[in-house]
Amino acid sequence: MTQTTQGPRGPAEMSDAEELWYSGKWIDRVPQWVSITVLGLAMLGLWWLIAELMPTNLKILLAGPADTFEELWDTTKNIVSGGHIAEGLWITTQEVLLGFLAAAILGFVLGVVVGETRLGKRAVMPYLVALNALPKVAFAPVFVAWFGFGVNSKIVMALFIAFFPVIVDTAAGLYSVDADTVMLFQSMESSRWQTLRKLKLPSALPFIFAGLKTAAVFSVVGAVVGEYLGGGHGLGELIRLSAQTLRIDRVFALIVYLGILGLLLFGLVAWAEKKLLFWHKSEIFEIQGTG
Repeated sequence: MTQTTQGPRGPAEMSDAEELWYSGKWIDRVPQWVSITVLGLAMLGLWWLIAELMPTNLKILLAGPADTFEELWDTTKNIVSGGHIAEGLWITTQEVLLGFLAAAILGFVLGVVVGETRLGKRAVMPYLVALNALPKVAFAPVFVAWFGFGVNSKIVMALFIAFFPVIVDTAAGLYSVDADTVMLFQSMESSRWQTLRKLKLPSALPFIFAGLKTAAVFSVVGAVVGEYLGGGHGLGELIRLSAQTLRIDRVFALIVYLGILGLLLFGLVAWAEKKLLFWHKSEIFEIQGTG
């Protein structure tokens, strides 16, 4: 009696479920909220494991999830009751918002100059690229010397770090306009201003909002860097003081609130994009039922 060995089945012999599993496409079918939850729990578990395995004399350098959540609760109570952390959060929020607005305006104007003029493209852009390549953190003491230890130096630092993505994306949006459509406007004897206002800027809006969302995150970084290196009363200064006293749990709790601040500003820009550009679909950070 001859026994035959059955080899692996080909794609044509697999069921739909088997083909979905072996192809790896099932990952794309997982609901987004499930992916976010599982990834968050995995990171918490890894954090807890590392904190537990650290030697006893080094545990002070890494607060575990339990200690951090306890400090986060105390921080929340301080904010709700109007304590010193609430004052620091309000100061940092002002610095972030004003720095972001300044970066948005300056970045948009310079982006239009770069995207619409030969002078901007050939002369201004190389200087902007060189300026962006410089170590921005090194400018924090300079801004403190120029604008003082108050909020002004932190606003300028947030502007300095956040404005470049707006320039690049605005210019890229203006460059992306279809050349045939531009020629059509020119054949209708539209002025340069009319072509910019009625064609190029509306077409560039998705790019501009992409730059604004990046600037929203960078403005938080800029404000905190300014506080950390230039003093003040914001969350950056509180983080510096907590780190000096090895209150790592408090450092993590304050970082969580900075992340929430950045996420809220990012979400505000994304909401404005969704309302103004209803014809354009952006899937970044949109929580959906399926991926």
